[in-house]
Amino acid sequence: MTAITVESLFDVDKGHQLDLNRVEIVDARDGDAVAYVARSHRNNGVTAWVSAMGGCEPAEAGAISVCLRSRNHSLSAFVQPRRFYTTYHVAILRPRRAMTLQEKLWWCLCIRANRFRFNFGRQANRTIGSLPLPSNAPSWALGATIPSHTTTAQRAPPQLVSTGTWRAFPLDELFSFHFGKYIARRDLKPGETPLVTASARNNGISAMVDVEAEWQGGQITVANNGSVGAAFYQPRRFAATRDVTVLEPKKLLAPPLSAAEALFICTMLRKESVRFNYSRKWSAGRMAASTILLPAKRGEPDRREMARIMANLCLGWVLDSKGVQ
Repeated sequence: MTAITVESLFDVDKGHQLDLNRVEIVDARDGDAVAYVARSHRNNGVTAWVSAMGGCEPAEAGAISVCLRSRNHSLSAFVQPRRFYTTYHVAILRPRRAMTLQEKLWWCLCIRANRFRFNFGRQANRTIGSLPLPSNAPSWALGATIPSHTTTAQRAPPQLVSTGTWRAFPLDELFSFHFGKYIARRDLKPGETPLVTASARNNGISAMVDVEAEWQGGQITVANNGSVGAAFYQPRRFAATRDVTVLEPKKLLAPPLSAAEALFICTMLRKESVRFNYSRKWSAGRMAASTILLPAKRGEPDRREMARIMANLCLGWVLDSKGVQ
């Protein structure tokens, strides 16, 4: 596929370079409020709402903001639905031709895909315009339906979760702990087995390799090195490195765990993992002494309640036979 560049599609503006202390913060519900876009990857990059400044015209709604410098989130790109100002190291992209919202969102995804080229010591201020992009947006992206605030507001709000009946369960009562094997990455060849490593991305899977799968799926993996505490449910056969602890369900969680139950437990494991870091690893000994909060019924984990909570959070999710229909 022939590549084009950002500057062939957009006029690149270095932004307003405003400090937040130079503007007046107001309520977002104020119809005249202007979004203040900072170097954040959350909330569309908006960190405050401010009054318009005389002599400083906000960028128009529909333009794209791009973070050019961040420790972990360079090239966070967002279509801004309202007028906005930008802080330092945030560029403004204005389409050179008419574009639909769907097309703008596609180019934001493509810009973010270049993130691997940059880090905190290598920013994109000078190179944003020359970043490569695909030559065309695909038809599925151009035809995508974008939900509106109106349609979202019509949904029933998720039910609040009561934790009154929850209790702390020792991890060694719920799981047996196993360890991955030492695998020299330089000796691996491409294959069909997912290799789970100490990564916090892509379900912990770093590569598809030609090794025998030691696990047949249905377990939870937890990184004990690198991204300490990154917990994932592995639904299919996989291999794991020695930086990963494999949690095999015991009798209290008599296998097979449903995907809903396992994902709920992964969330609670990540909550517990804040107690550990790279210099204080979540070793097997510390893991055996750790507890996680779970819904309980008659002194045992309430698996039906875990599945119900996940179904309530993930509207439209089709649960398996052990879940709640």
